[in-house]
Amino acid sequence: MPPKPKPHARQAGSALAATALLTSRWVERLLASHDPPVTVAQYLALRAIAAEPLSAAELARRTGVSGPAVSQLVSTLESAGLVSRGAPLADPRTRELSLKPAGKQVLQSADELLGERLGELLVDLPRPEADALARSLERVDAALSGTAPPRRPKPPGPGPRPR
Repeated sequence: MPPKPKPHARQAGSALAATALLTSRWVERLLASHDPPVTVAQYLALRAIAAEPLSAAELARRTGVSGPAVSQLVSTLESAGLVSRGAPLADPRTRELSLKPAGKQVLQSADELLGERLGELLVDLPRPEADALARSLERVDAALSGTAPPRRPKPPGPGPRPR
């Protein structure tokens, strides 16, 4: 079990949650306007694969999607000509995923779009604060991408029957 966060970390976590939810709406809509349109899951997958070739199981962990969902995600990216499945990894049932040139281009243009449009929101942020924010978010990104998200709770079962 992870250590209990200190008050300043809880406060930062609350601020991150509020900001992340709004940011995710912006990112989702910006990526939908990208040419070609990209989903958040596809963008996260392209980023993860660009960082290093990896297996579908590792991609699922890094993007926070289930095994069946990552299989569909990889198939969609492969059909779009953005990702290729390479040589088998240590386990012969798994194949290394890597970006094709078109995948690199889509990722680069999506990064540019997001950086430009979200940067417009931060135009009045002084340089030292912008640099500190970028460094902090890099640490948050590393922590989130290196840890599987919590499991979804089971859906509620049928309630008590009326008498």
